Amino acid sequence: MIIIPQSMAYATLADVEPVYGLYAALLPVAIAAIFGSSRYLATGPVAMVCLLTSVAAGSLAGGDKDVYIIYAMILAFTVGVFQISLSLLKAGKIFDKIPEHVLLGFTSAAALIISFSQLSKVFGLPSVSLADIANHSNFLNQHPINHQSLIISVAMLVLMYTIKYRFNRYLTFSNLAVFFAVVVSVLFASTFSYTGPLVGYIPDGLPNFQLPIFSDFKSSIPMLVIHTIIIAFVGFMEAIAIAKQLHVKKPPKDSNGVELYKNPTPVDSNQELFGQGLSNLSSSFSGSIPVSGSFSRSAVNEASGAYSGLSSIVTMLIVGVTLLYATPLLHNLPQATLGIIVIFAVVPLVKVKEMKELYVQNRASGIVCLLTFLSTIIFPLLSLELYEGVTTHIWTGIIFGFILHLLIPQEASEESIS
Repeated sequence: MIIIPQSMAYATLADVEPVYGLYAALLPVAIAAIFGSSRYLATGPVAMVCLLTSVAAGSLAGGDKDVYIIYAMILAFTVGVFQISLSLLKAGKIFDKIPEHVLLGFTSAAALIISFSQLSKVFGLPSVSLADIANHSNFLNQHPINHQSLIISVAMLVLMYTIKYRFNRYLTFSNLAVFFAVVVSVLFASTFSYTGPLVGYIPDGLPNFQLPIFSDFKSSIPMLVIHTIIIAFVGFMEAIAIAKQLHVKKPPKDSNGVELYKNPTPVDSNQELFGQGLSNLSSSFSGSIPVSGSFSRSAVNEASGAYSGLSSIVTMLIVGVTLLYATPLLHNLPQATLGIIVIFAVVPLVKVKEMKELYVQNRASGIVCLLTFLSTIIFPLLSLELYEGVTTHIWTGIIFGFILHLLIPQEASEESIS
């Protein structure tokens, strides 16, 4: 009930058709659960990786959206091969050394960028560029705001917020906020004369399983390598963080104080890398986009009482049934709902309070975090050419932040506190 609308929304964030999100929510979900080490990690399309995929596919395809999915499939393959290679080299411990304050600045800025990228859906507009913003009066004359899209976006935001945060004593109910938004908006669009953009036709049936067509790749190899490394690292850092966070939770006890199940084996970074790598390969073979572990869906998985990866296998089966028989039900789903689902999911990742606290506790780390945040926003605007065919974008921010971290020694950070 959560992964189906989320995966469709995140696919549009990657600038591919919603059905590819459903394909990425099929095999990869089960493969990661079987071959990974976490009981709770829910794999599939996630906002951060989908944004990076959009940036990468756009760079590789030269802005030709008709071939985005081809490059996304190739990226899923290369990311999978790279992650599996790291796992076989026992390089999982590298991720334990990634500075958290750099990741905090990057994810906060990326979440902000993701939110702004979805505003065009909220207002019922086509994609908006910087040039369109500069000439907003001409743009709005040609593409007026669709007020029904705006109304349904605000209404679904209020609905999801109310269910998620005002009924949090009932976990099963509050966790279905996204599902209820989809149902209500589909009913509204089906009952009334809704004029905003809809998801429209979604092809039914399972994906065609095959290797990506590498002969279609006509772009910069260095750029492919850079985007592969960034997606692989950022995606896995998200996955391993939630896997470790959920692992520390103690098993529930029955009325007699007896634990309902034994503590799970520790999360193993190399094993998790292998599982995530295989899941990305399976997504590529499914004709879809790179995937990773989801914070929100993993937390729901654990809170719902999942004891093992079997819950992810059940998820895969339900997504498969949806693809076979239920895609017509999603025809009248407003694009505005998908946009507001993405915004609702990523806004909590903009952690202004945590960045302020970090600056107070450790000034040097706080400065690195802030500069990472600013550079992640500024570099896409500048779009500087670093190498032939390689221009700065959101991924440049995390590299810049990591370099700053290396230039500012930890001793200096500790002195700044005193």
